[in-house]
Amino acid sequence: MHRIIGFVLFVFMAGCSQTDKIPTDAGGVLSGNNAQNGPTVAAQLTTLYGRKFPNCNKIDSQPAFLCSGITLRVTVKDPAGRYKVWDPSHTSTRSGGISFSYLRADTNFGRLAWGYGNGYILYPFLEQPAGKDQLQYLCTYPMDAWGWHRSATEVCGPSASYPVQSKRCQDAGVTTAAQAVAVWNLSGGNPNLRQCGFDVQDDRNTLAGPAFYQSLLAKSMLGTTGFNEHNEIIIRTWPAGRANTFPIMAFFFIAGGSNEGLADAQYNQRDFYNSTNPKIFVPIIRLTPPVNATGTATFAYIAADQVVTQ
Repeated sequence: MHRIIGFVLFVFMAGCSQTDKIPTDAGGVLSGNNAQNGPTVAAQLTTLYGRKFPNCNKIDSQPAFLCSGITLRVTVKDPAGRYKVWDPSHTSTRSGGISFSYLRADTNFGRLAWGYGNGYILYPFLEQPAGKDQLQYLCTYPMDAWGWHRSATEVCGPSASYPVQSKRCQDAGVTTAAQAVAVWNLSGGNPNLRQCGFDVQDDRNTLAGPAFYQSLLAKSMLGTTGFNEHNEIIIRTWPAGRANTFPIMAFFFIAGGSNEGLADAQYNQRDFYNSTNPKIFVPIIRLTPPVNATGTATFAYIAADQVVTQ
């Protein structure tokens, strides 16, 4: 977000860091040499998950995803090595957007997209290490957006089934969580395709932060229904082949049972390490999802899970 970059530069010139202004409740802020330290990353993920911020630094033009919560994407590795899980797919390159989910203590869900068991987590922009790319968040949906049934030419665009209701929320007359829930609860039809996308682009300025927070509140207001399904954030497609500057915080897998996702997380960790120069260690984190809407997710670094050493 361009205004964020200018704000960070101003703070730097004033002799302090942007993250100094972010209230923290545990774990400190990642930076510099300890940014990829496994135990530190696990502790910071716990901190980010617990931050129920409506925005960052009490500024509406800074949506809460810049400093709180867990932005994650599920992945499927390619054993043939034809693509990297952190690079955009051909579909994402055509559409201009890439789907993520956002997990936070007040926006819980117990199941990842498609029931997958591993993926990666992004740094929040205001806490990522220096020299990493800034990704552009575009819109957010309280529930799975069913994006493959939405506009193929407009990122965050409407579905053909509900061309008016599923437009960007401000164009569909939805500005609050209660209004979004009311649309979801209409009888009949497909509520996933009927829901609108809350526009959180930088050019919305002071409307971006409240829009994102209302999306989070809507998911929470849906109770058990909201917990049983992931939400969706669309991030603008980034260029491929930029592993060294990609703001990846951790690879993760869902802990429990036979830990089926661990093997893929290990493959991705090794692949990322070998794709960077100088080599970058990204830790594997065990994610244990909450068991209900009021439960707590946990994040753990286990040395035995790693196939690359620090």
